[in-house]
Amino acid sequence: MPTYDYRCEKCGHTFEEDLKIADRKIPTESPCSECGGEVKQIIVAASGFAYDNIRTKHSKQVPGWYSDKIKDMKRNIPGNTL
Repeated sequence: MPTYDYRCEKCGHTFEEDLKIADRKIPTESPCSECGGEVKQIIVAASGFAYDNIRTKHSKQVPGWYSDKIKDMKRNIPGNTL
């Protein structure tokens, strides 16, 4: 299940919820548990990407730029787990 982030507009309290996509608006329908203020969903940047998303729809081959990027990351990022 996806994780969604929420923040109270009044007090700034933030929290995460693991919810089905269809249920992602449920926390915004209730007041903040800390102060009773309005809760809004916040959008955070994705920290990664799925390997399957880099293939083209016409080819099963991994693009050359991806292989080059992985080699570069292995060489330049200390402690990587690739």
